[in-house]
Amino acid sequence: MLKREKLGLKYYAFASLERYPQLVHAVLTRHSPEGSDWTFSSSSPENKPEQVLQNFKVVEKALKLSPLIYLGQEHGDKCLIIPPSQQTDYSHIKAHQGYDAVIGFPGQSLMIRVADCQGAIIFDPQSQMLALVHSGWRGSVKNILGQTIALLKDRFSLEPKNFLAAFAPSLGACCGEFIHYQRELPQSFTAFMTEKPFHFDFPAISRYQLVQAGMREENIEFSGLCTKCSPDFYSYRRGDTGRFAVVAGVVN
Repeated sequence: MLKREKLGLKYYAFASLERYPQLVHAVLTRHSPEGSDWTFSSSSPENKPEQVLQNFKVVEKALKLSPLIYLGQEHGDKCLIIPPSQQTDYSHIKAHQGYDAVIGFPGQSLMIRVADCQGAIIFDPQSQMLALVHSGWRGSVKNILGQTIALLKDRFSLEPKNFLAAFAPSLGACCGEFIHYQRELPQSFTAFMTEKPFHFDFPAISRYQLVQAGMREENIEFSGLCTKCSPDFYSYRRGDTGRFAVVAGVVN
């Protein structure tokens, strides 16, 4: 990933996506422009909804994005499609419950919040359509990534081989320990076990699922950073309650 800064907002970007200037995207860290911790989840006990709303506005101003549309995220496999005519009608605080993926059109700005789960940006350069996917281990079991690709293909007649995908920092293979994997994970996931006992490589699982859905492997980019190992990001496995954000929008 590449380090970037705008109006004091420090964030990371992907080289594969920066080739498209109309696509504004950012992986935010746990550090606010002032250097203190901030979060994008109002469910954190130490954060009030009005403070989270202010955090959203800081990001929108720095990146010149329309009001961010985000999800309730329940570790499911449902995908929300935002109608192209609706860009600013969504409340910041009233999230769309029951969805872990969202598809948007040019002019819309999307956000997901993560802390160990995988946050993926999927972009089709030809149609300019965009999807953000939140996939924890439960989402991987349900193949939410593959389902989102299938929805883009079937609903909008898009070709997955043209898509680009970029993954924010998440729980790496180094720390992806699942002691109860025999009851939590399908048998097929054992092919992605590492040499460390009970450890799984979930980025590799996601790569496999996207390729199986029709994407080209060379069009998939991973950050290579583990949230539990890196002090720049929140980690549920480390005991954090905050959430950092992945945002993207296609500017008209």
